[in-house]
Amino acid sequence: MDRRIRNKKLQEKLMTAEKAAKLIKDGMIIATSGFTPAGYPKAVPLALAKRVKKSKEKLQISLLTGASVGEELDGALTEAGIIARRYPYQTNKLLRNNINSGGIAYADIHLSHFAQQVRYGFFGEIDLAIIEAIAIDEEGNIIPSTSVGVSPTFIDRAKSIIVEINNSQPLELEGIHDIYQPQDPPNRYPIPLIKPGGRIGTPYIPTDPNKLQAIVITDSKDQASPLAPIDKNSEKIAS
Repeated sequence: MDRRIRNKKLQEKLMTAEKAAKLIKDGMIIATSGFTPAGYPKAVPLALAKRVKKSKEKLQISLLTGASVGEELDGALTEAGIIARRYPYQTNKLLRNNINSGGIAYADIHLSHFAQQVRYGFFGEIDLAIIEAIAIDEEGNIIPSTSVGVSPTFIDRAKSIIVEINNSQPLELEGIHDIYQPQDPPNRYPIPLIKPGGRIGTPYIPTDPNKLQAIVITDSKDQASPLAPIDKNSEKIAS
């Protein structure tokens, strides 16, 4: 555990997914990690969906993510009737059907524009961010798992943060990410990357440890979207 949560004080924030899910209230704006579905939270959304389906309580949220996420997030929350608004992108069939029928408000936003629009405040104040990580360092910074996406902006802007430490992801992922956030226009400078092997940021997402309200341990693997089988047209294109 000391290798996964290196800040001893933050180990006091360890709790079950069910307890962490109680931090989510009706009307909140929730932002999560995840991109093409990788590195998205799984345990807390599933616990929340299970609770709401059982209790029949009224709980709806606006959900922001980096991009598409897995069934444990978009699928489970849609099935439980929890998502009222969804941004900026999704690939879940059940969610898509609910959007097309008018049950869920949705805007399809260019992913390269989304982080800046969140920082501009177009989607309101983020109440809670749920981020999957492989570890939390000695200073309380979050080391992401298999995606980054908009997580640095979500972590910076959220009032509170839940971290899911995923033990199924190896600690050797630490260092693969290079976290760099450009300033927003009109104060943006050129990105200072001048060679293929250059590093311009940090291997962690800078995090205010005072925002960390809960840490949940999981071991659930990312559920990648299935690919269509190869057909004759695919073979011709590849040849």
